[in-house]
Amino acid sequence: MKCLVTGAAGFIGSSLVRRLVSEGHDVRGVIHHTQPTYFNKRVEYISGDITNPEFLKPVMDQVDVVFHCAAFVKDYGPKSVFNQINVEGTKNLIAASEASSVKKFIFLSHIKYESGKNIGYYHETKAIAEQSLMEKYTHDHFPVVIIRPGNVYGPGATTWVLRPLQAIQKNRIALIDKGTGIFLHTYIENLLDALVVALQEPRAVGQIIDITDGNNTTTWGDYLNALAKMTGKPPIKKNMSKRTALVVGKLMMVGYTLFKIEPWVTPVAVEIFANQNTVSLEKAKALLGYEPMVDFTEGLKHVERWLKAEGYIT
Repeated sequence: MKCLVTGAAGFIGSSLVRRLVSEGHDVRGVIHHTQPTYFNKRVEYISGDITNPEFLKPVMDQVDVVFHCAAFVKDYGPKSVFNQINVEGTKNLIAASEASSVKKFIFLSHIKYESGKNIGYYHETKAIAEQSLMEKYTHDHFPVVIIRPGNVYGPGATTWVLRPLQAIQKNRIALIDKGTGIFLHTYIENLLDALVVALQEPRAVGQIIDITDGNNTTTWGDYLNALAKMTGKPPIKKNMSKRTALVVGKLMMVGYTLFKIEPWVTPVAVEIFANQNTVSLEKAKALLGYEPMVDFTEGLKHVERWLKAEGYIT
């Protein structure tokens, strides 16, 4: 098949491009600011902006399946930017896909775990995009599959590997509620397994499917202290209650709004690190035959080997 991957130079997008090529598919990757590091004769990269409908018309030529991985992923920033990319960009892609009669549109969303008032613009705009897609499915039989991964980590990950690792190395990290929040870890290859099956499985159309490693017992304390151990640091002793952390996060957001001082913690991040929601894989197992192949222990080994190979740790 000819697969279009948006966000093809990002962590998930680039990993997906590699997997699709290994599965025998041709790939057209849409990139924006980040440049790709993986090249293959079966991959064609096109630089452009999904918020521009005119850009997307020729991009969709002969495309069978769309994997929409591109998004503005931050826990703070101007609402207009989140809306323009995550909502309007997705609607542009829907229209272009419909005009080209694509066979399937697979949308990367995210698992919901933030509380109401600390939801964040990323979550809010992803939810709006999901709603638009499901309305197109209901009214026009648009062939959408929505995949909601948890916290995706693995070799190459920035958000859930490099950033916390570097914060630990600089002694700029604290546990929330003693690290008891549930880490909804999703190893990258497990997510890719689900995406590849969703590509072929007709029963997945019109469905919203949660994907994690299936372990609802791993805490953020477990994960962050595992990273600390990799760096040769002792277990993390700094701790804040969720209530205190939320106050600090809100004050930092005031500093960002008024003076553009980059916050080191935000209310959205606090909700993630204090998460107590669990995830069921029953739907993923029933529809996709999904079984996570890489468990937490094995995933950490892969991460440590990559960190050493890249010189992030010794």
